Amino acid sequence: MKRAFLAVTCILALTYCTGDTESGNGDRRYDSLVLDASYPHAFSYLSGVRELSDGTIFAADPTSQVLLRIDMANGTADTLGRKGAGPNEYNGPDRVFPLPGDSTLLVDLGNGRLTVIDPEGKFVEWAPITTPTEDGYGRSIRPSFVDAEGNVYAGGMNYRNDPSDSTTMYRVNRATREETRVVSTWHTPFARRQRGEKRPMLRPYDDWAVGSDGRVAVIRANGYSVDWHFPDGRVISGPPNEAETFPCGTPEQEAELENFVSNASYVMTEFSEDGVQSRSTQRGIPASAAPKLDDLGWPESLPVFTPGNTIISPAGEAWVKRMMPAGGPGRIEIFDDRGVRVGSLELPPRSKVIGFGATGDRVSTAYVTRKDDVGLIWLERYRLVAGRG
Repeated sequence: MKRAFLAVTCILALTYCTGDTESGNGDRRYDSLVLDASYPHAFSYLSGVRELSDGTIFAADPTSQVLLRIDMANGTADTLGRKGAGPNEYNGPDRVFPLPGDSTLLVDLGNGRLTVIDPEGKFVEWAPITTPTEDGYGRSIRPSFVDAEGNVYAGGMNYRNDPSDSTTMYRVNRATREETRVVSTWHTPFARRQRGEKRPMLRPYDDWAVGSDGRVAVIRANGYSVDWHFPDGRVISGPPNEAETFPCGTPEQEAELENFVSNASYVMTEFSEDGVQSRSTQRGIPASAAPKLDDLGWPESLPVFTPGNTIISPAGEAWVKRMMPAGGPGRIEIFDDRGVRVGSLELPPRSKVIGFGATGDRVSTAYVTRKDDVGLIWLERYRLVAGRG
């Protein structure tokens, strides 16, 4: 399937405000983000993109059941595979990650498998997301990040053995399924809710992210600091930071509920006529099962950040998405490899950085999603204009 593109000549600059502290990455600075290209068709859901060496990208939309190879420069796209359970099919293509050799890892939620796609877009390898275990629960390896060597990073795999206030993150060798503990993150302790008790929302959580070289950043909710865990075993803990917080009013609650309903993984269990049980996973909670605003418990103030929104830049910096008032601009705060906050970026309302890449002249780029008033998601590419500190 080909999609036409209408060229847009608008240039939008988003300023990067450097701090007084020099970066630990050779004083690298991003002065601005300049709009480079916009894809002219909306997505129902988009959590990430994977840029290939020729500049095209893979993007998966599990709600619309489509996997696309997009040429951002021309605004065209080819559809890869189709919906189904066969060898060149998917059911809920959810996320895409880069693998060595310009291959791509596709998380196929509905079919419960991880699919490898070669540079030409052919489906060449499959592995189950969940494998059987002796305890009968099964072992689920659902990627949150993938490094340049193709190792998968997943969290919560030992959740039954983790303390109530922490989650362990693992690095997994895809070929052997050997697991190596990487870090533990803190969250508000889980507690069994009593009958009639509201589900608490926006509880403080640590966040984490992995760079292509295997470096792991943990953003601490207590003290708002960044700990770096490097592949050579070094651990660097940055200083605590002050951060303005904002009231959690009705607009913020509505925005968070919308994000929760659209981003949540919904597991469905079905029984055949002969009693055989099957389970499948989809992205998003159906309207019939979605909670209402009054069903949930809300804090008085927004947390400084929420988990699942930090990303590591090509320069090895942690880009932390702040929790901001609804309807206003977004904010990214940037930490260098010493955990020092070195600046911030302002984004359009309801926007999020979901990936990085490079243009033909090897200038780094950022891919940004923007959600409109009816919930559709638009993909834009920005050039990261670098300066010196």
